[in-house]
Order: sequence, then C-alpha cells, then structure tokens
Amino acid sequence: MKDYKIGAVIVAAGLSSRMKNFKPLMPIGNKKMIETTIRNYQSIGVDEIIVVTGFRANDIEKQLKREDIKFARNNNYADNHMFDSVCIGLKQIADLVDYAFITPVDSPFVQKYTLEKMLNEIAKKEINITRPYFEGKNGHPILAGGKAIKVILEHDGKEGLRGAIAKMESYHKSVPVIDPGIVMDADTTYDYLKLLEYEENRRCPSVEICKKIQEYFNVPDKVIRHSGKVAEVASNICQYLWDEKGVRLNKKIIIAASLLHDIAKGRKKHEKIGAKWLQDMGYSEVSKIVAEHMNLLNVPEIPTEKEVVYLADKMVKGDSLVSIDERFSYKEELYKNDRNLLEVVKNRKKQAFTVYDLVYGDKMTNIS
Repeated sequence: MKDYKIGAVIVAAGLSSRMKNFKPLMPIGNKKMIETTIRNYQSIGVDEIIVVTGFRANDIEKQLKREDIKFARNNNYADNHMFDSVCIGLKQIADLVDYAFITPVDSPFVQKYTLEKMLNEIAKKEINITRPYFEGKNGHPILAGGKAIKVILEHDGKEGLRGAIAKMESYHKSVPVIDPGIVMDADTTYDYLKLLEYEENRRCPSVEICKKIQEYFNVPDKVIRHSGKVAEVASNICQYLWDEKGVRLNKKIIIAASLLHDIAKGRKKHEKIGAKWLQDMGYSEVSKIVAEHMNLLNVPEIPTEKEVVYLADKMVKGDSLVSIDERFSYKEELYKNDRNLLEVVKNRKKQAFTVYDLVYGDKMTNIS
C-alpha cells in the first residue's frame, strides 16, 4: 500500500479555437477524449482527480456525472491562459495530495508504465518535478511534488507552466520512456486524426517500437538476435497455419511477442517480469503471450498466437533453427543428476512436442 496521496489536474477549460471543435467531447474509440484521459490516472489509483472546466463547463460535467472526480471552474477562461487553469486545479488539491499530475485534456494516451516510472523517480528526495521524454521531446503529463506545486502557485505566470518549471531546474528530471502518446495532442484536425490512428494500433507495438523497447531495457545483442530469429520462424509458422490448415492468426501480434518475449532475460522469472512491463505499456495481448512463452498453462485444440510464439522459441537456439531435441539437449545434460530439475526439463520438452504435433502433425516441414 502506498504511503502517499496522488492527485491529477486535467485542464479542459479552453475554447479549442485551433481545432474548431470542442476537444474534450470529441470521440476517441468508444469514449470521449476527456474520459480516455481520466482513465489513465484511474489506472494507477490516483486519489484525487480534478477536471478544470470553463467553456461549455455544463456539457463536460454532464458527460462526467458518473465519474468519481471533482470539478473546478475557470470562469475567466476566455481572457486568461492554461496556466491559470492549472493553478485553479492545484489550489483545490494542494493540501490533499503529496504529488499531482498536470495534463491538458487532449493528451489521452499515456501508459501506466510511464506514470509509475514518473512516480518512482519523484520518490527520490532530490527530485520534485518530472516529465516524460520520448524521442527528444518532453511530453505530458507533468508530475509535481509539494515543493514544485508551491513554486507553480507562486509563479507570476510569465511563460506559463514552462516559466515555472524553469525555476526548478535543480530538482527537475526528464524521464525517458517508450511511449509515443506522451507527445501527441489534438490542436488541429490533423493531430486528432493521428490520435485516432494511434488508438487503432496502440495495443500492438510496431517492429520499430519493439526495437526501441529492446534498447530501452538494455536487451543484450545475442538476445536480440535470438528474438529476431524467433520472430522469423513464428511468422513462417503463422503463414503455414493459414496456407495449410485455414487457421488465420494475427501476424503483427505474433511478431511483436516474438521480438519482446525475452526483454527481461537474465532476471528471475523473466517471462513474468517482461509480461508485467508490457501489460503496463498497454500491450495486453502481447503480454499474455510473453507470460507463457516458457511454459503454457494449457494447449488448445486449435493453435493461437500464443502457441505459435511458444513453438518458435523452442525451435530456435541462439539465432539458429534447431530441432526440439537439440533445443533441450543442453539442459537435459546439465541436470542429468538432479531428478527434480530434469523432470521439469522433460515436461517442457514433452509440451514442446505436443505443440509441434498440434501445428504440423507428423509432417516434417522446413520453416527456416
């Protein structure tokens, strides 16, 4: 249980003048933009969420009437700036929380992993304000501790929030993350269309993002080469299942899970740790596959993406395609005098052959 209180100030007071549409209530997937933004902070158990309204305040409050949040109004929204709305929100929760996230309403995509990483950094005593950082750009949200909240509220407004942050360079930190959503907004129609496109694809990382995730977690080169070969083999198995058995699977999910299955390699229970990272990044389907790439909880009658990645991993040693016998021979020799561990290895080998038979039957196939 955490021993501190967290708040979030979501600024939704503006006129959305550049967009020519009212951003908070524009749809993102099956929710309004403001609802998607709120969900980010609810996902990490934020204690106090303040939505600062102004223009069309009644419409926003009506839309969010079932949400467990509070409102603060900027009645002078037409004549002042976003910084004024930030201060209105912070004043309402300054005495209730230890840390406060600050975000505009049109930043609807930020990973749980990013928010928790920011909290972990600000817990270090010398840091009192953090911002996420992706590909050379700082993004949203900002996370401010008590000292930083005080500085923001006492700031004269010059250069807005940026001006206040500039006063805190000595205890400010940019937190690198692999989270494209933090640098996205909806200032223009083009920006909004990019958000919609991102919503459609964000649950499965692209090959490019997979590569960045590998780099972020300092995955060794030999593991990257292994993962690349697993992705190649898994892709071929996927195609075989469609061509020969009419089983259509999601190749993008298969490739992503293959590339990322060993991102925590070297850590105890690396499959569980890697799966947790990916779950918190929003890649739930990939996470489920990674969690079971060592040992499947069950084997279905028809193979899914999970079995394809599992099997491909068991057919690759290093970055070379091998037989299942060869894949397990080293561990069988290593543990030949330890009955319990040898039994574990033999059970895993047996499961690998079960999945192989599920995919190929008795047919020996060249999938290199």
